[in-house]
Amino acid sequence: MAGDEFQVEVKASAIDRNSAVAELVASAGERLSYGGEGDARADAAELTRRGESPVRIQAVAPQDDTDADAYLVAGSRTRGSIPAAAPDDGWQFGVDASQYGALGEALLTAGDGTARPLALYVRHDLELDPETSLSIDVDESPPAVTKPGTPGRWQPDCALSVDIAGRTVARYRCEIKTGGGSLERSQRELIEYAARETPVIYARVDVSGLPREYEVSFEQFGETSRDTPTDAAQRSLEDWSEPEDE
Repeated sequence: MAGDEFQVEVKASAIDRNSAVAELVASAGERLSYGGEGDARADAAELTRRGESPVRIQAVAPQDDTDADAYLVAGSRTRGSIPAAAPDDGWQFGVDASQYGALGEALLTAGDGTARPLALYVRHDLELDPETSLSIDVDESPPAVTKPGTPGRWQPDCALSVDIAGRTVARYRCEIKTGGGSLERSQRELIEYAARETPVIYARVDVSGLPREYEVSFEQFGETSRDTPTDAAQRSLEDWSEPEDE
């Protein structure tokens, strides 16, 4: 124990199943400090209330190679690994935090490669003519973002590279929230920092209307670059919607 602090190491099971824990780790890291065990258990209860799955404080085993005082782990869930019903009667499963979050990401990134909702947003942001042909490359594992002097890191859900006629005209990082998820203050700080270099699209996906429909709202951090190309043979972004001279 470091001084009088109660050190808690966050385990992957808690991060994967509870989005509130994932957001906390993104801002504070995987080692949390509390005034005592009671404070740690109270925080675990609050994270359980805010997230999709329960989490709990677990004692460190004597043989574990760690200087932490306890672990934050996913709480026990209803044991249903072997459903009682026959397969053809239908098996019911709960949706954990990682699956729920992945659902929103899949809706915005799966498909023909242009990720339709994101492609429509890009067209709106770049003020492109509807007839302009563009391609969007989706990186589903972009590097994490850190800020000097700020704890934690922000892991973008994906990154976009937008090309027109073989030339990259814009890049974005994306943060995608499903359902009622929202940005933590520290997470927003890191996104605003990252947006100084590359604009960030913050997309909130409402899946309550599935399977018939879903709704997406967008917020952008940072300005999209509209620099004129250095190659004189290329046109500037503002010229893409204009017809070429015969």
